[in-house]
Amino acid sequence: MKRKNITLFIILLLLSIALSAQSSKALSCELIYLQTDKSLYYTDESIHIEASWTFDYDEVDDPFFQIRMFDAFDNLIWNTSEYIEKGLIEKNWTVIIQYLNLNFTNFSNTVSIEAFVFNERNGAPMFSSILDTIIITINKRNICCELTNFKEKLIFGKNLSLTAHFYCENTNLNLSGKEITVYIISNNLKTYEGNFSLNSQGLISLNFSSINDMVLGINYLVFNLTKIQIYNQTWFSFQILVEKAGVYIEILKYKEEIGWIENVELELFFYYIDNSIIPIMNQTIEILIYDNFSMNYQFFSNTDAFGVLKINLSTQSYDINYINGEFYVDLIFNGSEFLKDKTLALKFKIATVKLPEGYSLISFIITAIVSILGILVIINYVYHFKKKKPKFKKINEICFKF
Repeated sequence: MKRKNITLFIILLLLSIALSAQSSKALSCELIYLQTDKSLYYTDESIHIEASWTFDYDEVDDPFFQIRMFDAFDNLIWNTSEYIEKGLIEKNWTVIIQYLNLNFTNFSNTVSIEAFVFNERNGAPMFSSILDTIIITINKRNICCELTNFKEKLIFGKNLSLTAHFYCENTNLNLSGKEITVYIISNNLKTYEGNFSLNSQGLISLNFSSINDMVLGINYLVFNLTKIQIYNQTWFSFQILVEKAGVYIEILKYKEEIGWIENVELELFFYYIDNSIIPIMNQTIEILIYDNFSMNYQFFSNTDAFGVLKINLSTQSYDINYINGEFYVDLIFNGSEFLKDKTLALKFKIATVKLPEGYSLISFIITAIVSILGILVIINYVYHFKKKKPKFKKINEICFKF
């Protein structure tokens, strides 16, 4: 009995092996080639795949041939149709990379392209076999942003008109039709926001007001390409310094060394530059007079319709300490909404010494007149003295008469 069981087991085993051999011979799939046009791609390109294979099988088989594409985490991101045709088959496919089910967060992605054969025989579980694998790399393309008529410094009150051009690095291809958001940010606050679409040349034209769209100080002009993950850099920032116009002072009349009773005469031209010289008309100027760095007097005066400030100061009108023989005049323009502050300090030297304290000008005049009269009296006395002095003749000029 045992011999019969052993004999039956051997027969069944041999039959199973024979059937298995017959099945393996029934499905025949040979990959002739699987290739791509290159190994390195950019996200704005397409992958060209070519494959050739032979296929043969029995009616009891239910096989198919397929190309599949996987990301670095073995996630299926693309596949071909299921090919069941027998014989020699040649196919090619074009895969647009940006339409792949691929995570474009990283700059570079590794993708595997695999040729599979699948078979299901008489309801048995399907099995698969990898015939070949190709590894390719997909990188993001760098974007360039180029500004025309951009200014890093802008005078407050002026407008900034510029053109922004977006294109791919290396290829110089324009990013046409892409959506872009433009911001101006200062002190972490948005002062401007607008949405635009790039034209066929990858351009947008913008016009900003330094008053309405910016603030005094540092502003950041930001371009953000939205809904685009296939490019490496989609955020661009440019710094703009907004400041008031500078004020200049030209000295038209100034005499540094004066006498203590001499008036101080000044003529100054206040202006700023905006493509040309523009006078600062009818503006208030603060004037400080001081000596030894202690202010003695303060008053205000205005520039005229030509931006000129004229000052005539009597040194006798101010309590100036003349011991050091000098004093100072500060002229201060306190700025405006669009103009900077400006200060000019002038130094004056006193050429003569001031009269003693309490000695009036009248006393000085009387003393001067008395002194002059005294000098005249002395001169007159000397003159008459010389006139009355006896004259002596030389011996040879004497003539004796007998």
